[in-house]
Amino acid sequence: MFRKQLSTSICKPHAIAIIALFALIAVASPSAQAQTFTVLHSFTFNPDGAFPNPLIRDAHGNLYGTTRAGGGCFGGSLGCGTVYKIDNTGKETILYDFAAGNDGLDPQSALVRDETGNLYGTTQGGNHLGASTVFKVAPNGKETVLHVFTGLTTGCCQDSPLALDAKGNLYGMSPYVGDLNCGRDLGCGTLYRVARSGKFTLLHTFKGTDGAQPEGGLVRDAKGNLYGATLIGGDIGNNACPVTNNDRRTPFGCGTIFKLDAKGKFTVLHTFKQHADGSIPLGLIQDAAGNLYGEATYGGDLKCYPPYGCGTIFKIDTHGKFTVLFTFTSANTQNPGFTGHLVIDSQGNLYGAKSYDGDYADGSLFKLDPSWNLTTLFSFPTEHSTEGFHPVDFVLGSKGDFYGSMLVGGHIEICDPKNSGGCGTVYHLSF
Repeated sequence: MFRKQLSTSICKPHAIAIIALFALIAVASPSAQAQTFTVLHSFTFNPDGAFPNPLIRDAHGNLYGTTRAGGGCFGGSLGCGTVYKIDNTGKETILYDFAAGNDGLDPQSALVRDETGNLYGTTQGGNHLGASTVFKVAPNGKETVLHVFTGLTTGCCQDSPLALDAKGNLYGMSPYVGDLNCGRDLGCGTLYRVARSGKFTLLHTFKGTDGAQPEGGLVRDAKGNLYGATLIGGDIGNNACPVTNNDRRTPFGCGTIFKLDAKGKFTVLHTFKQHADGSIPLGLIQDAAGNLYGEATYGGDLKCYPPYGCGTIFKIDTHGKFTVLFTFTSANTQNPGFTGHLVIDSQGNLYGAKSYDGDYADGSLFKLDPSWNLTTLFSFPTEHSTEGFHPVDFVLGSKGDFYGSMLVGGHIEICDPKNSGGCGTVYHLSF
C-alpha cells in the first residue's frame, strides 16, 4: 500500500487524494479492558493534511509531525503536505503548509527538534522539477529551505528522518542515486551532512557491496559516529531476498548495517544472509551502552510467509557482534511487515509495531522484554474504522503509554468513501 514511484531522476509523490472530518473519540480496546485507545486528531485533508508520518514528542508532551499529502496546496490533486503540532491538551495547530514551490512537497518521515524548538525534516519531492529538500520550520511557523537536491550524484527522494548534532548539523541518507554504475539503474544511495548554514557535504556513496538503498535514518553517538542500515545490497548475488517494493526475488543482497566514524571511515558491521539473521533491515535505535537494535522485515524462519520469512529482531554492538533476539514464526505472526523503528524504555524493554498484523490485520503493538519474550500488547481497531488503521511508528509517553499515527482511517464517509480509506489519525494508547 502506498508504494514509492520513482523515475531515473526524481521521486513522484504518492497518488492518493481525499477529505476527512476532525474527530475526538475514546474507545476501549477490543483485546484488553485495561487499555484505552483515544483518537486525538482525525485529519481533514484541507487544511490540516492527510496520511501522517511518525511523531516526535517534546518534554512538555507536545506532539509534532508531518503529513504526506493534503493541506491548502492544490497544484495537484493530492495537496503537498503539512507540518503540524498537537499540544498536550489535544489542540492541533498547522505550523506550515507546503506550497509545491521551492519549499518542497510530500514529506515522508518524522521530524527532529532542536533545544530551541526548531523543527527539521525532508521532503521527497519539491519544486516544479520534483527535487527533494531539507527544511527547517521555526516555532513561529517560518520555513527555511536549507538544501535542494538537484543532481544525480548527491541524493534524491528523501524519505528518512534526519539526525542532529549539538552544533546544528543535520545528517541524512538518500535511498537512490549517487553511483549510477553500482549495479542498480537508480544508484545505490548516499549519506550526507547539511550544516546550519545550508552547506552540503557528501559523506559516503554506496557501491552495492557495502549496501544499497539506505533507509530509516542515521543514529549518531556521543563520539560523532554514525550508524544505519541499507535495505538491500551487501551480499551481491544472493538471490534469496525479495525486492522491497514489488516482492520479487533479486540478486542484489539482503541488506547491511554500517558505521561511518567521525573521521569519515566507513565500515560494514554486518551483512544479512536471510536464512537465520533476516533480510531487509529497517532503521536502528541505540541504547545507553551504545548497542544498536533493529528489525529485519523478512528472513529468519523461512517456513513463515514462505519462501521469505517473517522477520527478526536483532542486536548489534558497535564492533559488529550480531545477535538475533527474536525470530517471528507462523505461530506469532499473521502478516509480516514492521512499521520501521523499535522503541526502548529505561528497563530495556523493546517495543515495536506491525502495519498489517494483529487480530484484525490492521496493525499491532508488541513488547519484547529483556529476556526476549514477546507479548502482543494491542491489536489496532478494525479496518474501515474511524479510529484509523495501519499504524506507523510511535513514541512513548511518560506513564507507560504510547502516542502514534495511523496512516489511513478517520471519518471515511467524508474522506475517500469510495476506497474506504480516510486521511489518517493521531492516537493515544494508555494501559
